[in-house]
Amino acid sequence: MGEAEERSRMEQLVAGAMPIGVLANDGEVPVGWCSIASRETYAKLERSRGMPRETAPETPNWTVLCFFVPRSHRGKGVSHSLLRGAVADAHAAGARVVEGYPSGSAGISSTHRGHSSVFAGLLA
Repeated sequence: MGEAEERSRMEQLVAGAMPIGVLANDGEVPVGWCSIASRETYAKLERSRGMPRETAPETPNWTVLCFFVPRSHRGKGVSHSLLRGAVADAHAAGARVVEGYPSGSAGISSTHRGHSSVFAGLLA
């Protein structure tokens, strides 16, 4: 799927009121985004061999797939707040399981799955 097709699919999801993520704001300024939706929303993930579904198909399962926080707001707990909000929203929408695929180092990617320390902080 090309970039234009992906953008069109995302616009369709938003127009159809499909939850696709949460925003973090500093006042009126957006300072972060976390993608979270029902696992079925992510077509590639549903076909993934590397990240297979671990729950029964009838179990409401949501997935945290990526974070974006501008450099100017990194290191200020934005990712932690995004994850807490994302999980709360998923549970409020009926999720029984929320999964994520964190990495062990933060890296510099703008489409990052989240550092393992962010997820560990949620469990603490």
